[in-house]
Amino acid sequence: MNSTATQYVKNSNVDQYSKNPEGFLKWIVEKLPNDKVVMGTGFGPPGIVLLDMLFKVTNNISVFYIDTSFLFEQTYDLKKKLEEKYGFKFLRYSTELTPEAQGKQYGEKLWENDPDACCNLRKVLPMNKALVDYDFWITGIRKKQTAIRSSAGLVELEPRFSVIKMNPLLNWTHDEVWNYIKEHDLPYNELHDRNYPSIGCKQCTSPVCSGDDERSGRWNGTNKIECGLHKSTTISINETKTKAN
Repeated sequence: MNSTATQYVKNSNVDQYSKNPEGFLKWIVEKLPNDKVVMGTGFGPPGIVLLDMLFKVTNNISVFYIDTSFLFEQTYDLKKKLEEKYGFKFLRYSTELTPEAQGKQYGEKLWENDPDACCNLRKVLPMNKALVDYDFWITGIRKKQTAIRSSAGLVELEPRFSVIKMNPLLNWTHDEVWNYIKEHDLPYNELHDRNYPSIGCKQCTSPVCSGDDERSGRWNGTNKIECGLHKSTTISINETKTKAN
């Protein structure tokens, strides 16, 4: 992680962009080395919004996704639509462990027997490869998605991946995200129209009843609500400033 750039972010007033994600992205593009910034997406509605905002500002920042080999066909279709719309290619990262090899080594249906282990193998470990050459990671997480994300900061230190994590949509609501998608006629995963508000891997995603929490269809029947990419081990930049003072 570039210490000079890190110190610059710490000393900057990024809180002014807490409800202005496009303004925050412009600040990132203008103030930070673009070749050290990368955006990650799982193709959810916030990621689609963020991608559209990013391409309004620049085409110099790369965007990646983690391919678990268990994604819905509709998710792969959406990826192609977005690549065609914006004229670029997502960077793809994946484990070298095939589903067949995983079954032989860890047992069939690891996602049922130990979903945390499955997520670690197919998401978290590839994330290390995705971020190894970058200092700054742009995400589409929102505070209202999960309890862990509710304590996230606009800018955070992420020691697990040795990056600064930036969350431009952190304070946006579900309605703000979807209003943006509709207003700008953006493509989205067609499963959202079939009661799948939150979409991950096929084996661990199910439709939800109207009025239920949007994450309740993920790892249904377990206490798991996060895949492990976003954890409470991050440290808010504001928190580090306070400690320094």
